[in-house]
Amino acid sequence: MTQDKPWIVLKFGGTSVANRQRWQAIVKHIQQRQREGYNVAMVHSAKSGLTNLLDTFTHQPDTATLAAITHSIRQFSEEMEVDRTQLEQPLQRLQELVGKGHLSPFERAEILSMGEQLTHLVAMEFLKQQLNAVTSLDPRECLKIPDNDGRNARSRALTATCHSQPDPGLQRRLANHVVIMPGFFLHDEAGRTVVLGRGGSDTSAAHLAVALEAEKLEIWTDVHGIFTADPRVIPTARLLTELDHQEAREIAASGGKVLHPRCILPVETHQIPLEIHHSGDPDSPCTVLHSRTEKNEPRVRAINARHGITLVSIDSIDMWHQAGYLANVFHIFKELGLSVDLVSTAQTNVTVSLDKADNVIDPAILETLQQRLSNLGEVRIIRNCSAVTLVGHRIRALLHKIAPLMAQLAESRVYLTTQSSNDLNLTLVVDEDQADKLIKAMHESLIGNLSQGEFGPTWEELTEKLLPPQQQSPPWWLEKRLLLLDIGQAHSPVYVYDEATISAQIASLQSLQAVDKILYAVKANPNVDILATMHRHGVGFETVSPGELLHIKEIWGDLEELDILFTPNFAPQSEYWWAFNQGVTVTIDNLYALREWSDLLRNREIFLRLDPGHGEGHHRYVRTAGEASKFGISPHELDMAAALCRKHNIRVTGLHAHSGSGILNYENWDRVLTFLAAQRKRFPDARVLDIGGGLGIKENPTDAGLNLKALDNLLMRHKKKLPGVEIWIEPGRYLVANAGVLLSRVTQIKWKGETTYIGLETGMNSLIRPALYGAWHPIVNLTRAHESPALMATIVGPLCETGDVLGRDRHLPNSREGDVMLIANTGAYGRAMASQYNLRQPAKELYLGQARNPQANDG
Repeated sequence: MTQDKPWIVLKFGGTSVANRQRWQAIVKHIQQRQREGYNVAMVHSAKSGLTNLLDTFTHQPDTATLAAITHSIRQFSEEMEVDRTQLEQPLQRLQELVGKGHLSPFERAEILSMGEQLTHLVAMEFLKQQLNAVTSLDPRECLKIPDNDGRNARSRALTATCHSQPDPGLQRRLANHVVIMPGFFLHDEAGRTVVLGRGGSDTSAAHLAVALEAEKLEIWTDVHGIFTADPRVIPTARLLTELDHQEAREIAASGGKVLHPRCILPVETHQIPLEIHHSGDPDSPCTVLHSRTEKNEPRVRAINARHGITLVSIDSIDMWHQAGYLANVFHIFKELGLSVDLVSTAQTNVTVSLDKADNVIDPAILETLQQRLSNLGEVRIIRNCSAVTLVGHRIRALLHKIAPLMAQLAESRVYLTTQSSNDLNLTLVVDEDQADKLIKAMHESLIGNLSQGEFGPTWEELTEKLLPPQQQSPPWWLEKRLLLLDIGQAHSPVYVYDEATISAQIASLQSLQAVDKILYAVKANPNVDILATMHRHGVGFETVSPGELLHIKEIWGDLEELDILFTPNFAPQSEYWWAFNQGVTVTIDNLYALREWSDLLRNREIFLRLDPGHGEGHHRYVRTAGEASKFGISPHELDMAAALCRKHNIRVTGLHAHSGSGILNYENWDRVLTFLAAQRKRFPDARVLDIGGGLGIKENPTDAGLNLKALDNLLMRHKKKLPGVEIWIEPGRYLVANAGVLLSRVTQIKWKGETTYIGLETGMNSLIRPALYGAWHPIVNLTRAHESPALMATIVGPLCETGDVLGRDRHLPNSREGDVMLIANTGAYGRAMASQYNLRQPAKELYLGQARNPQANDG
């Protein structure tokens, strides 16, 4: 180190640089580090949301998307109170690319880098007003592209790698300056822009820390650090307050989202401590990475998953004892520029995995790969897999604990199992829809029962205090606590629905100016009073069975007078005949029906349900699009579908796509609408684009929820390009989930080792979502709602079934027999999916509001 003051590198992510308030906090961080005697260098990401818009632009370089990008960055510059004229040159470059049919990988990289570049221009002007001696650093001065990157051009451009080394000259030149560098991008030897992949700003910061021989690297983001699992899957995941570099690298590489995997090796090699802090909660515990470790005791530190894994399996008797066979296999991967992740071999088989984080994988390259490899054996490509990885020292010593968990996979396929040579991880590759189930089982067994002292606080504990005041207003069930306690004591177990909450949810969707029609997904909850509330507010109905249609017919009579869509799946032909005779709109979602049931469909008007080719949602069981889903007509079948419709004079008046449930990323519907709009050239009579439902709710206390304003703006941008076309939506959970609670009294309490069990009068016979999906529901002791938590408990039901668990590791007050427990967010897919398993009756239903049946309010 060549100057008196040591260097510290601060890196701030997208949410941490999103607005003026966050930048003012950054200024305070910099000034504090200066007071502590540091030279300060800062690396920043693009402001949140900007990279997503630019990513959309790479697929759809049109004026509407450019307008959204321009609006976002200009609004940011106005908020920061800086001159925006400097933004015009990069925006003009984007204008030049509008309408271009094919973008090269390097053009795509240039577009994606604009988020950091535009943010940097604004940030520099702002910081010069706030700090002295601020200087901008070009990433090319400290990040270098390796000469031996043999991957294909797309991978080199869009998931670039880089290296660095201590640079005394750079340190001297920058000393006593506040150094600001944009992350994520750099330039290759030809001067072309390349990007480091999502999260690559972490890597930029790590290499800058190496170049400056920094004393410490601090990464400031929107989480407190690295957790034992993804908190979206396991809200009781615990913070890892200390990790050695090796463990952290394995966690990052195995699916941990907090750090980019490539950012750890540089600081590990140069023994630079790395800290991860929550930018909105700077004084809370954090994760510290360092080189010190105690490796005596076997331990599992984290369980992660990587999704979207592709397996390539080769079978050949010729590989047995043949020298150089694997070399020939891997030579093909090298020539195609594909980086192999996991490898498993047998006498006559070799199976490898491809991770989309390291490769740009598309159907064309997989087809070429399969063709090339077929000369060496029988090739099978398996997509939509997940790699579930346990990370920790001396994993092999824990195999006796891991083996019983394999029983969880009795009905699943384990395609590949690998155990690392450094004894730091064990990986199982399974179907995507099995990953979360396996993670939950392993976390509970290997981490959940360990003593609190071995880990930091849970994600729930850390995030609950961050709720802004407007989100801390009590939920409806707490405001009506006394009434619910009376109902619980008199009617337990019982579902209670609140009409005021349903009406508020309806109003929120009716405020969307781009949406022409709302259809309630009846399967979410067919309660008569809920249906009546929907009808009073002008909401139609989306149904999936004759039973649902008959249910509605019993309430209102003539179905032709109602807005009803009938969308069955793999139903018998007779159901379609019956639905047509009832006068409702029918949706077809299978090429088979168009091809084989011409007598049924000839000369009719129908909707078609299409598969957009990707799925979203809070759980893989509820993602209803993509190759692993049974729903919808596949993209490659659409030409045939259009031909069959012309042949039989079938008029397609609506196109429908539904990609999943619990989706909080509003940009999901950008992809859906773009896909549906493109299909109108095949189905020119389509005047309705039905984007389905799946609108996510606030599952956890700190969820931001779905940004409806942003969704409406997105839909409106599409609508302006589609004159005469209506946009329909089909919400279910969004309208009713938060409006329902399940009340049940405590029956017994049991202590087994360090685990406390609280038993209730009902279980998975009333609410199967936790067992089926691993769904998380808030659980409170309503009787003692104002008492402080005193224990961590697992909440179970009375059924003779190991899976009869309603919630694990919940912080609750000391509970007693007869207390009324409340399970929230159960208004959807609760009573509707109930059963009489063990011949136990499921919970009853009561309605708080304008009940169609007065007896329904007997509580």
